[in-house]
Amino acid sequence: MSHPATSDEQLLRQMREGSEAAFVALYERYQGGIYRFAAHMSGNHALAEEVTQETFLQLIQQPERYQAQRGPLAAYLFGIARNLTRRGLQQQRACASLEHAVLNEDAGPRAADDALEELTRTEDLDHLRKALLALPEMYREAVVLCDLQENSYAQAGELLRCAPGTVASRLHRARAMLQQRLRSLTCRT
Repeated sequence: MSHPATSDEQLLRQMREGSEAAFVALYERYQGGIYRFAAHMSGNHALAEEVTQETFLQLIQQPERYQAQRGPLAAYLFGIARNLTRRGLQQQRACASLEHAVLNEDAGPRAADDALEELTRTEDLDHLRKALLALPEMYREAVVLCDLQENSYAQAGELLRCAPGTVASRLHRARAMLQQRLRSLTCRT
């Protein structure tokens, strides 16, 4: 098994040489963050699992595509995950209108008074998910990476390949958009 202090480049070199342990170490190092990123960006856990699997499959099949001079391995993997998530969302849009119609039919009034508190909590989370998913992608990425995954502006900037100041600006704008969206969603209910 590889030592935790082993660098990404060393693990990648070992993986290229056939070391399964090196791949496992890279997988364990990054799979959680990539999964959470894809789940928050898409709102779909099945898609997040698929994106995570495909990201690492691409790393195994084409490790030479990663170029260290272009940035850290984490940024490369998150870039793959971003693209796969975008592609998955585009494929899901064709089915979204049908799913939306079915969900609206099921959203009738609930008769159980004892479940009112749970329903309110569930509705609040649903409003938050809807508001997050309604954000433009560049703002949603900033919220996911900084607020949900607790990355610093510098870390998020590295993953998104932009300046920390840009991340801060996007996050500020995203939070304002979320507040506005949440106000409009809660006023309708």
